[in-house]
Amino acid sequence: MTYPMRPLLFALVLLPGCTLVDQRTFLRTPPAPGPAETARATLPARPLVSIRFPVADPTWPTQVADALATAQSRRPDAQFDVLAAIPLSAPETETQAAIVQGSADARAVADALGQQGVKPDLLHLGLQGDPGTPAREIRIYIR
Repeated sequence: MTYPMRPLLFALVLLPGCTLVDQRTFLRTPPAPGPAETARATLPARPLVSIRFPVADPTWPTQVADALATAQSRRPDAQFDVLAAIPLSAPETETQAAIVQGSADARAVADALGQQGVKPDLLHLGLQGDPGTPAREIRIYIR
């Protein structure tokens, strides 16, 4: 009875890096994510702050400062994306005008954040396509 156990023990000692063959061995590509994982991956994050231009409320720098202080108290190493919403469904001339205006608006918000003490290397400016026709809007996201 002890003889059959010796080859098995010998095989376990000599082949420690081997794994058993099963269904995963023959899969060429990993399975595609299901609808729930795909939908969750493509949902946009909620912005920390959204600022609409032209601003009816001139206190937006104060509101941004409050949101910024709260965010930095929770995550001192936070980085911020300052994105201008650009309409994707507008005609080309309107889209180009929105890009120019949105870039200027994003720069104004980034300057206000800089005056609040955010270092320039923690700010990332950009454009964000929107399938609707958004108003002049700047969205600040935490990275």
